[in-house]
Amino acid sequence: MKQLYYNGNIVTMNEAQPKAEAVLLQDGIIVAVGSNEELLAERETAHVVNLDGATVLPGFIDSHSHFSSSYIFPRFDPSPVGKTDSVEDLVEQAREYLEKHPVPEGEWFIGMGYDHALFKGQLHPTKEDLDRISTEVPIVMINTSGFLGVVNTRVLDILGITKDTPNPEGGYIYHDPETGEPTGLFQDLAIRDTVLTKMPTPSAETMIDAICRAEQKYISKGYTTVMDGSFEADMRPLLQFCTGAGLISADVLGYVRVASEAKVALEGVASPEAKYRTHFKISGAKVILDGSPQIRTAWMTKPYYQAPPGEAPDYCGLTGFDSEEDTLALFKECMENRWQLQMQCNGDAAIDRCLKLYEQAVKETGITEDLRPVMIHCQTIREDQIERAQELGIMLSFFHDHVYYWGDWYRSVVLGPERASRISPLAWAAKRGMRFTLHQDCPIGPPNVMLMLDTAVNRRTRNGNVLGEEFAVDIMTALKAVTIDAAYQCFDDDVKGSLEVGKRGDMVVLDQDILTVPKETIRDIKVLATIKDGEIIYQADDMECVDCITEPGEFETTL
Repeated sequence: MKQLYYNGNIVTMNEAQPKAEAVLLQDGIIVAVGSNEELLAERETAHVVNLDGATVLPGFIDSHSHFSSSYIFPRFDPSPVGKTDSVEDLVEQAREYLEKHPVPEGEWFIGMGYDHALFKGQLHPTKEDLDRISTEVPIVMINTSGFLGVVNTRVLDILGITKDTPNPEGGYIYHDPETGEPTGLFQDLAIRDTVLTKMPTPSAETMIDAICRAEQKYISKGYTTVMDGSFEADMRPLLQFCTGAGLISADVLGYVRVASEAKVALEGVASPEAKYRTHFKISGAKVILDGSPQIRTAWMTKPYYQAPPGEAPDYCGLTGFDSEEDTLALFKECMENRWQLQMQCNGDAAIDRCLKLYEQAVKETGITEDLRPVMIHCQTIREDQIERAQELGIMLSFFHDHVYYWGDWYRSVVLGPERASRISPLAWAAKRGMRFTLHQDCPIGPPNVMLMLDTAVNRRTRNGNVLGEEFAVDIMTALKAVTIDAAYQCFDDDVKGSLEVGKRGDMVVLDQDILTVPKETIRDIKVLATIKDGEIIYQADDMECVDCITEPGEFETTL
């Protein structure tokens, strides 16, 4: 089947042919890119869509998020873009949500994304606060960092957590200093291993519905490739079912959490040459080396500007979740099996360890093949570390929206004005000619590519302040980070990331020309449609219906 999209402002991201007016596809693959005059000759044999002057880019590629867990549980979202500005707001909004959306018997109620930095006194809720929502329903409220969570008394009772429960390795259970009883707050691996892994598994129907809803969130923002950047091995059959059954149309890239626990999911299927099978492939493994800056657990070389309550003034965060020996073994295991590594580092001390151990793994294995390892988040990376990463062939993927969501918090509490201005220093990577990517780590930040691009270009915080303007990049560099360079990171640049002959027909249609609008308005640009392999998989509600693309030779559809 042929499809012709014409009369557009097409930004191809192909340096050999930067702009075009029309794209012709055959069975979802691009067979021609050119002018209206050149390609309208195919009108009689193709399904035709008139773009009506809209701007078209390659479909956006997610370089790190958590697709399957983004919307998997019944929950409400007091996210960093919402209106939850106090513990009282959190309690009232959750109570109202729970009344309207009762939790099925046997399941837990989840809130994802409360931001204590916005609350008076920067206080977290307690078990008593969540008990005001319900004492019968098990409740978990997860901090926007993803590394902290609070539970109600019902959850503590179910899990048997008492004042005598020891901290798990790499985690911390908070206790009342007077009574010794748990407050309900869990940090780092304690929230994951002590709480979240003990939650009852929702039914297959619930999980499938959630995955389909998650895809709608992503494709409505122009994503045609999404990433499951730290999924459990047992999620693989469910993702394969959803993609194979045609329930979701976007491509899904999988990275299994911690290689040594994931051989069943990785062996024989993960490699740089891995191909998509019904829109799904597994590419490698995810390793976590430290915590989160916004809750001051990222491992730093210098003390935090203000130490967290109860910590000494020279507190520099946590020293990592695994020993050097274990991390080195994981790196070597991935190299020897040719599994691509995603290495999560936020603090510059954790980045130092990552670079040292990766270099040591290369020396000990003797493997110099381009396995394209990726350092994830890179919040406080120094210029010398960027240079060293480039020498080692490590790609950088920046969670740059920290500038927007928490830039003011970093400046006043976490890092201080000078160090805060240098978070996510895209310009340092760009001036070296490095290919880097941008991500939003959903569900930590919701999918919103226009916000991500706006922040890369303007470095504005949520309060409208500019943070480290000298570390911004131009819009074309930012676009590469979510298209062709993101495809390169995923070993997909031979089939995605630019609109040129031989590549898949993945496109996003915008209502304004992102290259010419005032840079301060980039976040206001709307996605009109998302196109996967030539087929429209999303269209904005206020658009004309384009579900029934014309039969060859019939009247055209206008987008």
